[in-house]
Amino acid sequence: MLGTLGNKLHKAITNFIRGGVADKEAIKQLKNEMLRALLESDVDFEIANKVVSEVEKKSLEKELPEGLSRKKSVIGIIHDELVAILGKKHYPITINPDRPTIIMLIGIQGSGKTTTTAKIAKYIKKRGKKVAVVTADNWRPGAYEQLQQLCSQIDVPVYGDPENKRTVKIAQAGIKKFLDEKYNYIILDTAGRHKEEKDLLNEMNELYSKIKPDEVILVIDGNLGQTAYKQAKAFAEKTPIGSIIVTKLDGSAKGGGALSAAAAAKVPIKFIGNGETINDFEEFNPTSFVGRLLGLGDIEGLLKEVKELEALPSKEQALDMLSGKITFRQMMELLGQFSKMGSMKRMLSMIPGLGMTLTDDMLDISKENMKKFEVIMNSMTDKELDNKVKLNQSRINRIARGSGRSHTEVKELINQHKMVSQMMKKMKKSRRGGLQIPGFPPGMFG
Repeated sequence: MLGTLGNKLHKAITNFIRGGVADKEAIKQLKNEMLRALLESDVDFEIANKVVSEVEKKSLEKELPEGLSRKKSVIGIIHDELVAILGKKHYPITINPDRPTIIMLIGIQGSGKTTTTAKIAKYIKKRGKKVAVVTADNWRPGAYEQLQQLCSQIDVPVYGDPENKRTVKIAQAGIKKFLDEKYNYIILDTAGRHKEEKDLLNEMNELYSKIKPDEVILVIDGNLGQTAYKQAKAFAEKTPIGSIIVTKLDGSAKGGGALSAAAAAKVPIKFIGNGETINDFEEFNPTSFVGRLLGLGDIEGLLKEVKELEALPSKEQALDMLSGKITFRQMMELLGQFSKMGSMKRMLSMIPGLGMTLTDDMLDISKENMKKFEVIMNSMTDKELDNKVKLNQSRINRIARGSGRSHTEVKELINQHKMVSQMMKKMKKSRRGGLQIPGFPPGMFG
């Protein structure tokens, strides 16, 4: 998939970067090339069209911070929109330190579930946990032997009873055995189901009810393409699915369809399989995956630059600052944004007519203080954060107790808030006929 879809997206973006001005026509051409690349990788038309339409709309409408080129901004937008359709964030597997954990794998026959069982076992074992496997798949000939062979490579025990067709009893017996032997993780491999095989789906539901696993993982074949959505939805209706693993992404032209369809089913993708060996397995992180997909070299550095420049306050936020009507919530958000570009004091000192008024103790917002203030604010109510109530002594006492900080530190935050508000009022009065703040477009406040 990285080869098929990645090459086409990379070509479309390269043409855009090397082209002329990033005007409406150039962005429209980029949109069309991206749409073609996504559709050829079997991404659903509605999903693909939504992605490229958002890219076009945001690329044309977005106001650029000073120092950020239109082309760099467009790449950042493309990255974010692709990440959004692939599930937005990384969902690592839960490694419980204090109690045994049972994982149940489900999926249709031929999805690569048995191989994936061994891959997860290796992944968990590498993290220092004692793991065992139970196979309740007695419908497919050779399933037990295949799992034994795979797990012998990583020295993981397997429990099964090939002659027994009572899968619930097998699962219960195997889990009890490994719990008694103090294993941290037990992975249950089940028989392959199809969304139309009602008896097997009911059996899967019974397994879930009797075993009560900590997590159910659905294994989906990357070659399914858009059909993955229907499979995920059908299984989710029978069993609470915690996450998805997409297999066989190596060389699959339909990989984009399977990944986007799985994400559309509102279930996080946790791992991807990109080969048949036990080592061809990796955590799925949408952000890094899209970075590799686009193949743009130091895309992380590029995205960092874009995000830092975009972290500047909006015009509305800045006007709130200048009015002096700053809430505790806004103060922390704004100071957090400014801290990415340097100290607040340094930035304010650059404003003509204001720098000379700053004393050494003004706006001493060190990283340590920021962390301390954040802990204190986490103990404040919404009304307190939004300045809808006055912080009297009773509230200060409650906030101090809840945050584990002293009354003096809470009052320090209150004083800092007052100082910021006063400083913003001074900024407003410091210039007539328009105010220029570093990082904001000229004339924004004039």
